[in-house]
Amino acid sequence: MSALKVLVYDRNFHKASSLCDIIKNAGYDVSAAFYAEEASAREKEFNCGLLIASFDLFPLPACFKEKKLIVSAPAGRFAEVGATLAQYGAACITEPYDAEAVIKRIELTVSGAAEKETKAKEAGMPEMAGSSKAINDMREIVATAAKVESSVLILGETGTGKELVARALHRLSCRAKGPFIALNCGSLAESLLESELFGHQRGAFTGAVNTHAGKLEAADGGTLFLDEVGDMPRSLQVKLLRVLETGLFHPVGSEVEKKTDFRLVSATNRDIFRMASDSSFRRDLLYRINVIAISLPPLRERGGDIEILADIFLKRFAEKYNKKVKGFSVPATQSLKRHRWPGNIRELENVVERSVVQCKGDTVDDLKAGKPAIDGKGSLPDMNRLVELDFISMKEEVLSHYEKEYLDALLSLEGGALQNVAKRCGIDRKTLYRKMKQYRLDKKDFR
Repeated sequence: MSALKVLVYDRNFHKASSLCDIIKNAGYDVSAAFYAEEASAREKEFNCGLLIASFDLFPLPACFKEKKLIVSAPAGRFAEVGATLAQYGAACITEPYDAEAVIKRIELTVSGAAEKETKAKEAGMPEMAGSSKAINDMREIVATAAKVESSVLILGETGTGKELVARALHRLSCRAKGPFIALNCGSLAESLLESELFGHQRGAFTGAVNTHAGKLEAADGGTLFLDEVGDMPRSLQVKLLRVLETGLFHPVGSEVEKKTDFRLVSATNRDIFRMASDSSFRRDLLYRINVIAISLPPLRERGGDIEILADIFLKRFAEKYNKKVKGFSVPATQSLKRHRWPGNIRELENVVERSVVQCKGDTVDDLKAGKPAIDGKGSLPDMNRLVELDFISMKEEVLSHYEKEYLDALLSLEGGALQNVAKRCGIDRKTLYRKMKQYRLDKKDFR
């Protein structure tokens, strides 16, 4: 049994009792208090190591100033208690209580993971909100990478926040006072990309009526962020390689050699290592840009971070559109947890914005009003990437995509009841377990 003592401070007897039962069943010593004087008296005799206090009981009695703290609040009220969480450096658990989530939050808070999150925000990473292990690990890597000048390659699915991470790397680096210059390598034709990257001399080509300084020159003294670097044509890859090796380059149409000094951060959502193996991306350039690799986790693997991010977006858009929306209803919160978010953070932000705009009261009740069929199928496989595969690989990827969507839909319909899902699929439970493990589907997400 753990030596940790937990004090639950809540005016609502039923909520406090429910929380105490969860904590007691996990092996912790727990007690409850229902008003300030009782909480202070109980603390003197109990000397708790952790306080779990209801969001509506702040400010706390002075005796709890140095205690580790978790704030409890109704589902969807995270945005409303954000100032309290920031002031006390606390984490939040939401009602109705999920036993596994409550115990995990207690363990993280006691171990100091919650403090790491607060320190990370104070260190300049507010865009990396969340408390999951995946995001905490990523913050540590970003903080370490920011201290050195090595090139960084950011890997992750579309919408996971690659540019936000690149900006955090710049802001935390010794080049923070220099420029942050971003260029999307997949959005321009080859000739235009070369001009944007290297610049051009007046008269270098038809339409070049003025001399243009490129991104390489503009990034001097700062950070150059090349998004979708995997889409860069091979003819430009060799030119970029020379710049990274020598710091020298020629603008298009110019004989004058220029020098630049920047820190390179690149990003891609493609399998750039496979591209290097089949020679569609230069190996020598990959070695140069991949000194430090940072892999961004998809939103579906970040657990409770979905609610945290959703509430941050809700508060932001409520202020932007002057709406008195305070939070999400319990069904809406469950939809947030259940959806697989193939578009990741970008999709979540879009859904919350639409939901806030269309909300007629102070609570978002139905996310489908914000984005039709939020609980339906995810995005289709990218055809531009599929055509690069051989037929067998393409077929396997497409089948895997729809197999995952099929199982996801059945699990949603059956509320995570595996016996019913297996029966509808016509497969045994052992096969179903194997498939769920393959696609990282957890029955708890569908209950």
